[in-house]
Amino acid sequence: RIGAVLEGTRNVYWRLSAWENLMYFGRLKGCSGTALKERAKGLLQELELWDHRDTPVRRFSRGMQQKVAIACALISDPPVVLLDEPTLGLDVQTQRTVKGWIERLAREEGKTVVLTSHHLGMVQEVCDRVAIIRKGELIADKPLSALLDLFRETNYRIRLEGCLNGQETQLPEGVRIVEEAGEGETLLDTRIANEEEIYELLDRIRTLGFPLLSVSRVEPDLEEVFMRLIEEGS
Repeated sequence: RIGAVLEGTRNVYWRLSAWENLMYFGRLKGCSGTALKERAKGLLQELELWDHRDTPVRRFSRGMQQKVAIACALISDPPVVLLDEPTLGLDVQTQRTVKGWIERLAREEGKTVVLTSHHLGMVQEVCDRVAIIRKGELIADKPLSALLDLFRETNYRIRLEGCLNGQETQLPEGVRIVEEAGEGETLLDTRIANEEEIYELLDRIRTLGFPLLSVSRVEPDLEEVFMRLIEEGS
């Protein structure tokens, strides 16, 4: 058995109420009687929809409609749940609610959750394994930690006092400007393979005459890995 929430707003019947949708999809999946009603009540309460159970879905906000769709996907308590862009078009608060539900399904209820999303920050927070598809071709399929290790050179964020004012060409190779805040500060990024090289690099940057405010190590994130894999395959 698989529960699914597909991208878009047509996962449920808009003219039916939240309760009627759950009863319909529950019976369609072989559920019935008191067990179905108790399951539906529990889902609606946990998704904060119980007080709106008799309201037609067409009157709900986008976030509430998505909650009903998730409840319908879970009504038969499936071991596998497919969620296609589950946070698309949702406000920040509802996104957090959905994210919390995804984590609970996988970690507390032991379900397999297959999540498709362009929201890579959320993917990095909730997923154990990540697959990346480019133009219909699978270009990566690894545990999240292994995927992040693909490009685990040492990244550094360097903060200087002042603005470079045209001295960008004097920066060492591999150092790029992230942000210039007027006459206040300049942020630089660099990626090196050997951590010992950072000291030589900082000495070269000091020759430009700008006080060094801070140096911090930056861990790679999924968005960076995604972009580099896509660029390398282009």
